[in-house]
Amino acid sequence: MSPKVYAPNVHLFAFHLQKSANGDNANERDKHWLWQTCNEIIQKILQPNFDLMQWLDLDKDLDNPIVSLIKAEKQMDIAPIDNGEIYLDNNSPLLIQGFAYPLRLYDSYGLWLNLRRPENENHQRTEDVDIQIFKKLNPNNCLLLGGNENFLNQTLIITAWLSSEHDPQNQKALKTLADECLETFFPNNYPIPPFAGSATLFGSPIFEYGLFSQLTNYRHVLVWFFSHPEAEEKFNEYQEQLLDLFFFRAKVVKAFQKSREVYEDTNKEYQKIEAEINNFKQIDAQLLNDEKLDNLSQKLKTLPQMALDYANLLRYLESYQNTIAINGRNYADRLQQMRGIVKDEDISFLEKFSLENSPDFQEQIKAELGYFTHGSSLLDKAIASIRGRVEIDRAKSDRLAEDKKEISDRNLQITILAVGTGIGAGGIMSSSYSLVQNDPILQVLHTPVTNRFTAAIAYSLLFGFAIGILIWGCDQLWQSHKRKRQQ
Repeated sequence: MSPKVYAPNVHLFAFHLQKSANGDNANERDKHWLWQTCNEIIQKILQPNFDLMQWLDLDKDLDNPIVSLIKAEKQMDIAPIDNGEIYLDNNSPLLIQGFAYPLRLYDSYGLWLNLRRPENENHQRTEDVDIQIFKKLNPNNCLLLGGNENFLNQTLIITAWLSSEHDPQNQKALKTLADECLETFFPNNYPIPPFAGSATLFGSPIFEYGLFSQLTNYRHVLVWFFSHPEAEEKFNEYQEQLLDLFFFRAKVVKAFQKSREVYEDTNKEYQKIEAEINNFKQIDAQLLNDEKLDNLSQKLKTLPQMALDYANLLRYLESYQNTIAINGRNYADRLQQMRGIVKDEDISFLEKFSLENSPDFQEQIKAELGYFTHGSSLLDKAIASIRGRVEIDRAKSDRLAEDKKEISDRNLQITILAVGTGIGAGGIMSSSYSLVQNDPILQVLHTPVTNRFTAAIAYSLLFGFAIGILIWGCDQLWQSHKRKRQQ
């Protein structure tokens, strides 16, 4: 048989940005997402004709940073939920009451939704109820919000008075009871948030669930058992301060969750940067050909964009670090105000977040920024090195091309000079040979007179060729001499 508790309550504190993360105003659907979600929750649990939208004035007191959004003519700050009913094991219906408290907090909307089994009904004390009631107050996990980009975070608080069967001093038994309450609260074998710690708040035991080491599926749930009236009175008395604390806490946790996404993206970009640098280190020290120079030139077009994207990721990390720092200080300030009111109370349970968790988040991001900032300098140096290498090798390549062209042009000129000179010399030889009356060579060979023309052609070709070879050979000797001097 399940244990019983008295006057159980479920409190949902949920928060949603008024504007999207990029600063744009939320569209009509997102603007009312939190209020429509509230309607859906109440309809699933109690199925009344409840419409929070009819109570809202989203433009109320725009100059006031914190204000209830209930219309002024309602003359109250909350929208009451009366005469709801649930059934346990086909027994008679159980009366469920509560309220919805919509408000604007700085740049966000907040919702405090309470569903409770009243302490008194018809002026009589209500009976203890089975903890299975928590299953009825969270059908299909409807109190677990999500699925909206502007949703910040939530805190769930389950409160109940201990029945006479429980010893308020037996922490082990109370921890078991808290676990059992959560097991019934989360249906369908939903993974229960892991136990994070226990303490006392306003003199009553409180148990916290949800670990930041499991940040992706993080849920913040508190189970608070009242053992004397003071705890519930203080809870009601300091509800505004507690609401602020949960809000600033939600912003810190959301910023850290988003920073983990940016961290993953930044780490991937850092690995790409290292790969690019390693590839550049493997480039041959010899003069690069045109294809490799073109590839490096293409890198000079893509790497600056990579550097810009990488710098933006670092900027996002810094922004989330600042968000955590600001809201962590706001959390600590509210605690200080609260401590001034409850001077004799131990609120160290609430201080842990501002003293340990929030600073740890900041230090982790600070260390990551220190590591990743090195990537920016590496990328800048890589870009400068590649640009220098391309400019140097391009200049060398251009100079070599110019030298080759100059040599080619000079060789062409020498060839033209040699050929032209040879032809000219041959022509002179040919025309001069006709003046020679008796060729001693032809006489020795007893060549007929008819071969004098052939001899003239032959002599002119040989003489022209010899002159051309002489000019070309002299140029080669001069070029060889110049190269030796340059060496």
